[in-house]
Amino acid sequence: MLGAILNNLLLMMGFAIMIGGFRNHQQSLKKETTQTSVNILMITCIAYVIPIGLDLGLTSAYTDIQPVVTDPLLLLAQTEEIRTTVDGHILQLSKVMSVVLLGVYFACLSYQYHHRTFMVTPEAKHQGAHTLERRYTHFWFAALAYLVAMGAQIYSASLLVHAVEHLGKLHNLNDSFVGFVLLPIVLIADLQEEVIAIRESFDNRLDKAVALMIGSCMQIALLVTPILVILGWIMDVPMTFRFTIMEVVILAASVLIINYLISDHETNWLEGALLLAVFMMCAIAFYYYDNSHLETASGEGTTLDGSGSD
Repeated sequence: MLGAILNNLLLMMGFAIMIGGFRNHQQSLKKETTQTSVNILMITCIAYVIPIGLDLGLTSAYTDIQPVVTDPLLLLAQTEEIRTTVDGHILQLSKVMSVVLLGVYFACLSYQYHHRTFMVTPEAKHQGAHTLERRYTHFWFAALAYLVAMGAQIYSASLLVHAVEHLGKLHNLNDSFVGFVLLPIVLIADLQEEVIAIRESFDNRLDKAVALMIGSCMQIALLVTPILVILGWIMDVPMTFRFTIMEVVILAASVLIINYLISDHETNWLEGALLLAVFMMCAIAFYYYDNSHLETASGEGTTLDGSGSD
């Protein structure tokens, strides 16, 4: 999930701004179409920062109040007890946060429905009367076609994920690099959005491109990720919002960069190139960052970045 957000914010938006800048030299953004959504993303980052802060704070606090022991076996048992207690608190926090984030998502939908300026480009605003084209496709046929298409997409995505994982093992790539860099790039589900965003920017409609990329990030952060936590809650599979410090720092820094980049409501190809440079630096960092040791040290539960323990 985090990899898809970084892919949209840095890689795809960087390509869109750079290609649009080469074609149109300088492009303008309307303040009302993007600033609110970026602010929501900044607030969403708190949901990813709080668990790691709680983890570090509670672990340090519980360690300080424990009696000092020298026996290695007692020390190991003490550490495991602290880890289990902290994991339980983070799991409960993640459940509550998932409900809160879903509430924020539906609040955004309601706001978008009643305010035409939020995540809607000026060209998309309806002015005056307009007509609707009626289509007489049967409801059950449309529902069946949608389910078949969704099932085929899920199956193809599963095959693609296994193929990329095999490629990573074949070339000795760590799980962080595969999950945060390779998978988000090759997933077909996001490809059509990325192509559309680049095409819109090329045609000097950067508002639509930015709204599409940021809107996709909002959907992942506020809808998909909380639903995964709730599904894990229902299926009794512990899933939490606990990411590593490096992952949270990269996410927060990426959102801040996008916020500062669009704050003057003008972009050029150099700013797009800078976003691509940031993505390349993050990709290199993940290439050398192997968090497999966290699978045995983080206790019971699974994090949404793909690491966890049995």
